[in-house]
Amino acid sequence: MDFYICPFSVLLKPAFFMELVLTKWVCTFLLCSWLIFSGVYSVEGLHGDSKVRGVNLGGWLVVEGWIKPSLFDGIPNGDMLDGTQVQLKSVTLEKYVSAENGGGMNVSVSRDVASSWETFTLWRVSESEFQFRTLQGQFLTCDGEGCSFSATAESPSTLETFHIEKYNNGRVHIKTMSGTYLQATVENQLIADYPGKPGWDDNAATFEMAIVSNNLHGDYQLANGYAHNKAKEVLKRHRNSFITIGDFNFLYKHGINTVRIPVGWWIAYDPDPPAPFIGGTLEALDNAFSWAQAYNIKCIIDLHAAPGSQNGMEHSASRDGSTDWPNPDYISQTLHVIDFLASRYVLDVFLNCYTLTAVSMKILNSQKLL
Repeated sequence: MDFYICPFSVLLKPAFFMELVLTKWVCTFLLCSWLIFSGVYSVEGLHGDSKVRGVNLGGWLVVEGWIKPSLFDGIPNGDMLDGTQVQLKSVTLEKYVSAENGGGMNVSVSRDVASSWETFTLWRVSESEFQFRTLQGQFLTCDGEGCSFSATAESPSTLETFHIEKYNNGRVHIKTMSGTYLQATVENQLIADYPGKPGWDDNAATFEMAIVSNNLHGDYQLANGYAHNKAKEVLKRHRNSFITIGDFNFLYKHGINTVRIPVGWWIAYDPDPPAPFIGGTLEALDNAFSWAQAYNIKCIIDLHAAPGSQNGMEHSASRDGSTDWPNPDYISQTLHVIDFLASRYVLDVFLNCYTLTAVSMKILNSQKLL
């Protein structure tokens, strides 16, 4: 049997590595290392050549909007996906809504110029219902009719969820889930006590909403934007057509002998991963390995998205650009995913003497170093 082993491009902290040694993956890692240093591997047999010629199958099992923007075309209110940053300006006061100190304190409508304290990140609940996250991570909250707003909620619930009504010139009305509209008072407060339903003229309940950025277009935005049933339909069609056995045939004919396949952490929970993620990537990856074996192409599995997002980017499935990955729960989940992939695609090769299709695993892609 001929082997080709790729180097592992990952930087592990000591605590992470100590926990990692308890997994099956390290058994594979040590076996691969032994093969390398004992000199019993070679790259012969890779399409009759000793050189690795590889391509990345990006945008297939981990969504990246820039690769295929049309995936997002059918999302209602597609300019207000998870992670969209907005600023709100009262049309009567001509001042911006501001979370004092960037969050954790009161909210006012008092700033002449918008900056980071006046910028809120949307968490999408439905096509018209949203939560507003501050710079420091807290959420705008109001506990009922007539309440003054603060930015003190550490996690969102119905009290932190608001319905946004849009007008065609950027004007919006915002109301609580109980149906009361927000207004900016002459005392520069944001209060949920506007009487009745406001019009679109210059009144205290009307705000101008500026979209500062709408840069995240990953798996989270797609699945949560469409909602489960429609997202499942869109992704099934995409996964079945974006990469096919015909592509592997094309790669083989043009001398490609290695493919890198990015996957997300939710693959380990297929077919019913945690919301909002959509199952089906495991079946697609199984297909890829079958096609690769048919054309003597080797696969590099790349864990591209870790639980909590390791870099805050769309290709790590971040909800809002934040990086929550390096905590014990997320590290434990990541180890489970690595263990799952190693057991399914790498360990079986050595334990059962199958033809080697998986040449390596990239443990984690583009992690943000602390």
